[in-house]
Amino acid sequence: MRIFSAAAALSAGLLTASAAEQAGAGHSRLWNVYDSVLGTAKYVDLTHTIEPAMPIWRGFGNITFSPAVNRLTGKPFTYADNLFVANAYQLTTDQMGTQLDAPVHFNPYFAAADEIPATFALRKLVVIDVSEKAGKNSSYATTVDDVLEWEAKHGRIPQRAVVFVRSDWSRAWPHVDTDV
Repeated sequence: MRIFSAAAALSAGLLTASAAEQAGAGHSRLWNVYDSVLGTAKYVDLTHTIEPAMPIWRGFGNITFSPAVNRLTGKPFTYADNLFVANAYQLTTDQMGTQLDAPVHFNPYFAAADEIPATFALRKLVVIDVSEKAGKNSSYATTVDDVLEWEAKHGRIPQRAVVFVRSDWSRAWPHVDTDV
């Protein structure tokens, strides 16, 4: 959930203008950035819907969904009684779907997701495509040689860039082998 909070804060920060900027220029400089860059950018949705049947490594166990229950009444929220419905999720792990692995995931002394500034997501993006290799070997793991091949073709990875790996494993979603 911390990731969504950071994204929401970032979005709010990008699209919010101070009263002085709005009054003085008719619109903010940030809106100009949106109009000239973000509004015409190509966006790629890398998400998958979280659902009970989504593939998760069997070591984590199943996830369950149910109606959220009002703790005051013990009854599920309904449109008829509450004018809304809500869901309850029992997630056995945060290691599923599209995610940002915070550095703390790999070392307890590194930053957690809520300690990473929202601007972290505003970086140059490098996509290292290993889809052909992953298509031949479903257990393929990206190597240093893959990075060096990318750099030989495109130049050094820019400092502070975000690096994504394209495996195309998502093309098999949700029918994937969770035992690899």
